[in-house]
Amino acid sequence: MLNERKIAVIGFGSIGRTFVRLLTEKSHYIKKLAELRVVAVADSKGMVLKPSGFSDYELIKLCELPLSGLRSLPESLDLDIDLLYSEVQPDIHVELTPANYETGEPGLSNIVNAINNHAHVVTANKAPLALRFSELMDLARKNEVKIGFRSTVMGGTPLIDMLLSIRSYSVESIHGILNATTNFMLTEMHEKLIPMEEALRRAQAIGIAETDPRLDLDGWDSAAKIVILSNVVRREIKLQNVIREPLKVELSDIAECLRNNNVIKYVAALEPDGKAYVKPMKLSRRDPLAGVDGTLNAVRIGTTIGEITLVGKGGGRIETAHNVLDDVIGVML
Repeated sequence: MLNERKIAVIGFGSIGRTFVRLLTEKSHYIKKLAELRVVAVADSKGMVLKPSGFSDYELIKLCELPLSGLRSLPESLDLDIDLLYSEVQPDIHVELTPANYETGEPGLSNIVNAINNHAHVVTANKAPLALRFSELMDLARKNEVKIGFRSTVMGGTPLIDMLLSIRSYSVESIHGILNATTNFMLTEMHEKLIPMEEALRRAQAIGIAETDPRLDLDGWDSAAKIVILSNVVRREIKLQNVIREPLKVELSDIAECLRNNNVIKYVAALEPDGKAYVKPMKLSRRDPLAGVDGTLNAVRIGTTIGEITLVGKGGGRIETAHNVLDDVIGVML
């Protein structure tokens, strides 16, 4: 009989629902590896539990509820992670709550609780790792569980996998374009000579910028990502170590760059001396990051044996959900 694995999905917004739908669509393939059963689904308002596991049909019906709609179900309970673990004992905890870069909550406490209950963790929430990367990894090792976090940085490109595959390299620096919203805005400003405010409106119109874009424009999202990448390559820093300069670019700045064959990019970096920052930078057209436009992301990794540049998609909803599923499969193996 195949090993059974019970999953708790904590955070049931657009990514959570896409992940659950993907689980049902890929169930035939997944069953070759293990018998996965979703036994808990929670959003900000409540949770539903089923120790025997929800059927694919029941999961699809949950996905059809309005956002934060679990509370409307008669079987819904108040969100209580301790109760969840005592009732259904999940083996894999999927953390998809929104990022809180001040405290990491509720994701940080949820992940700690999961690890202490000897559950593997898969997270798309960057904040807990950005704030407590080494502590969480140490706790996971102590409890003999894994943490999967492929979807936290460049979720549409196997960046984390690549970094984990070069353990023998000594990474000296990382420079990256890690935020799709700000890169799209700067591309629009360069190509169409529109002010930053109009570029933001266009980003919001196509759904890649939030109504409140401060996490992108103030550098929080990029800062969290450079912290995670730095820790993956054994350069330990925390979010509070990253100097953030908000994105504020005038059309006159763009015009000057165009005259000098340069471009402005919003760069997140770890320097050889350990300094980490996020700020707008003028780049020569010869720089590998200069031609990365639109919603693409890129990293340039400086090592003792040369540079590695990787360009690809960031973490859209579908890409993130696929990476979450890949991590779920990965922690089982």
